[in-house]
Amino acid sequence: MRWRDRIATLFFPQGMMLTVAALLLFFIHLGIFARDLYNFYITHYYDHMSFNYTPILMFSQVISVCWAAMGSVYAEMTDEKYFQCFALTTLILNGAMFFNRLALEFLTIEHREESH
Repeated sequence: MRWRDRIATLFFPQGMMLTVAALLLFFIHLGIFARDLYNFYITHYYDHMSFNYTPILMFSQVISVCWAAMGSVYAEMTDEKYFQCFALTTLILNGAMFFNRLALEFLTIEHREESH
């Protein structure tokens, strides 16, 4: 018995791995965004927000949007409507998260200018 026989692996259709990776990054970004919203609007602990990691977060979100776009292109080449809908939904969610993060960054910059 070979070692490959003992390992359970998942096989996705072509392009689905990009979409799943983009969805995973979306959920990570959603958690960070929710924490930043909580610290900005509810607790007003601005020091607990992720200001130090803004370039890394924005780069990660751009990569996530690119992976979702590539997964969407691969999905459009197939005839599976469910896969196409899943890929486009992931692309839209990642794009919306990018612009929400950008808006929150501009809000915090404006707040810092007014406060200090």
